[in-house]
Amino acid sequence: MRTEVEFLSGIARGWTGRAHEVLDGHQAKARASARPASLHVRDVAPGRLLIRGAAEDAQTLRQVLGWLESRPEVQVATCQRGTGLVKVHYREASRFPGAFALRVRDFLFTLHQRPPRPFRVEVSHALPGRVRLQVRGLGDDDVLKLAAWAATLPGVHKASASPAIHSVVVSFDPEVLDARQLLTALCASEPSTWPAAPEPPRREWAATAFNSAVLAACVMRVAPLPVLTAGVALTSLPLAQRALQSVSERRLTVDLLDLVAVGVSLATGQVRTAALITSLLGVGDLLIERSADRARSAISRLMRLEVLYAWRLRADGDVEQVRADRLKEGDLIVVHSGESVPADGAVVSGTAWVDEKALTGESEPRVREAGDRVLAASVVGEGSLRVRVVRAGGETTASKILHILEGAGAKPMTLQAKVDKVANAVVLPTFGLAAATWLWARQAARPISILITDFGTGVRIVVPASALVSMTLAARQGILIKGAQYLERLAQADTVVFDKTGTLTLGAPEVVDVIPVRGWDAREVLALSAAAELRQSHPVAEAVRRHAQAQGLEVPQPEAGQEEFVLGRGVCAQVNGRRVCVGSARWIQQQGVDVAEAGQALVRAVAGEVATLWVTVDGALAGCIGYVETLRPESARVVQALKEDGRRRIVLLSGDSPARVAEVANRLGVDEAIAELLPEDKATHVRALRRQGRIVAMVGDGINDAPALALADVGISLRGATDVALETADVVLLRGSLDDLLLAFAAGRDTLVRVHTGLGLVLVPNAVAMVLAALGWLPPVAAAVVNNGSTVVAGFAALAPLLRQARAAQREESTRH
Repeated sequence: MRTEVEFLSGIARGWTGRAHEVLDGHQAKARASARPASLHVRDVAPGRLLIRGAAEDAQTLRQVLGWLESRPEVQVATCQRGTGLVKVHYREASRFPGAFALRVRDFLFTLHQRPPRPFRVEVSHALPGRVRLQVRGLGDDDVLKLAAWAATLPGVHKASASPAIHSVVVSFDPEVLDARQLLTALCASEPSTWPAAPEPPRREWAATAFNSAVLAACVMRVAPLPVLTAGVALTSLPLAQRALQSVSERRLTVDLLDLVAVGVSLATGQVRTAALITSLLGVGDLLIERSADRARSAISRLMRLEVLYAWRLRADGDVEQVRADRLKEGDLIVVHSGESVPADGAVVSGTAWVDEKALTGESEPRVREAGDRVLAASVVGEGSLRVRVVRAGGETTASKILHILEGAGAKPMTLQAKVDKVANAVVLPTFGLAAATWLWARQAARPISILITDFGTGVRIVVPASALVSMTLAARQGILIKGAQYLERLAQADTVVFDKTGTLTLGAPEVVDVIPVRGWDAREVLALSAAAELRQSHPVAEAVRRHAQAQGLEVPQPEAGQEEFVLGRGVCAQVNGRRVCVGSARWIQQQGVDVAEAGQALVRAVAGEVATLWVTVDGALAGCIGYVETLRPESARVVQALKEDGRRRIVLLSGDSPARVAEVANRLGVDEAIAELLPEDKATHVRALRRQGRIVAMVGDGINDAPALALADVGISLRGATDVALETADVVLLRGSLDDLLLAFAAGRDTLVRVHTGLGLVLVPNAVAMVLAALGWLPPVAAAVVNNGSTVVAGFAALAPLLRQARAAQREESTRH
């Protein structure tokens, strides 16, 4: 028998003859069925066009006519079978003349070039005669169909699918087939040829059916008591495994309570009671698992961010279809109507409506044209774009968002830890209460009912489910929350600290004056400053460069590797052999530069009315640049909304001059404002607030205030979908709007409301049930119903908002198509 190494090396060496012939037949058949006719579009007149070649095969004709019928612009679409022409009458859009004809061409192009359903199959694990495959780009039903099709291949013994994890396991004869051939056949298969596959019986359903059969046998007493007892013992084996596992880990959990309850029932001859308990526990587990499945499906419907394929433009002008994860920075790609953008990039040419709802929560599509940025997973509506790739694969914004949502449980709430601790802590007292009740009443039913009634299962479901729902719904609104604990801190925050530049003000300052000192020319000072700031991304640096460009200045290149950037203070660079420094007055003075020669006139000209940058050349003052910042139109409204309930204190921290900071503070009504702060000073103030016992939310752009964002209980970035924001902040407002800050705080508040509601649905019924059980007024069967019923109701209540939105999104998608 071949070893695993020999088997894998055999895969690398190539194919075997017989299987080669058989599988080539499958692939040729699939390719032939997927190859549509040659299609051409001709404009006849405004509002009329002809499609030639659609009637050459029935499948293509159905696809073309079906697509045309779904378009709201189409008035009439008819087919002349004799000529093979499809005549289309449509309403022309006034804003984009010719857009519909372009959309038709795009559709026919993709119909001719693209596989009907792009999907990917990869080997995740291989052994001789057995391979586990990972399938991407297919829904649960299609994964089952693909497995059913794989089972029909020669040499395949069995193919089983796990739709929940998009996995297919295939067992085959290695003498007839190898993994490479199998993989190639699956990738080349045509979805329309896959057989319908009934959903396989799930393990949970099988266990529930067995439990029900045992229960029925116990109720009707169709077998001797020892046989029924053995049957109940078998149904409780999964429970016993979980309970013993927890004991081996030195933990007392609710599984141990349930196991003891079943054991006591069997020991006292109450077989029917034990059977009913295990049956109800099984039904409860099944319903919980089904609700989790529905939640996962809802998340996948709401956050469809994975794009598998792209159209890459080759150097010879032709396009080729490639996997999206094979794209690299600098590639030129084409995105047609109805397609998803496969990578983050910049538009080179073309105009199109682009829907970014899945990423930023924007309800309306936006027009994107040359120079605009587009994000992976956004959808092109009307039009077509050529895009230069900036980030691809796992580096795109969409990939990072998915990674964060997939790791939602990695940072659980503090409340969840407390609840888990309490739930585990009451296990021992529950045993004690059950024992005391037995000693007092000498009735087995009472302690059994008490043991069944626990709090742990429900509370462990409610808290993470509520957090996951809030994180997913927030992401749909363009708010990325990196963990459940940050939802909790948003709800509890009593102090909100704002940075000024780019946060409360618009991120595009404007230079209004350049004032040189004696012996310098204003244009020369501006050109040198722009050169020093050439590689800086701060909004003020961008303003200096924009002003130099507007003045038509030729900005020299700084010497590579000679820049020195001091966070929050300024930058020095070597320009044309001179050392040019641009920064705050405080930093310039710390370098020993005498600013007195600027004169009182210069000081008065810039004090209080504009913010300033000071410029030195070779250690001597050369001039000063004045710039203004415009407050965001929503800043005052957002600050007042945060203060409305009187619970939150608003603090403004800035590196700007005291006069300018005081002016902004007065206009916005903040409680405290501190000026002339360096980034480390802002971090010190945040640390001081936390030492006072305050829960601090820091709002900034993630650049100069990164230390303060890191030290705050929750750091919030308005930088949008940028690398620095995704890395440094706990909460990212992808649209870059302060209004979304209120939505983020509301998400935290709603999460705690859902958690407390869910905990009430679990704790109150079980507490009442425990009292009634101790008094002998609640039989074990009723206790099991109360316990499992409260858990299921609480779980569904926590997931209800997510399921509602998923249904709404599904209805919207079906209407659109």
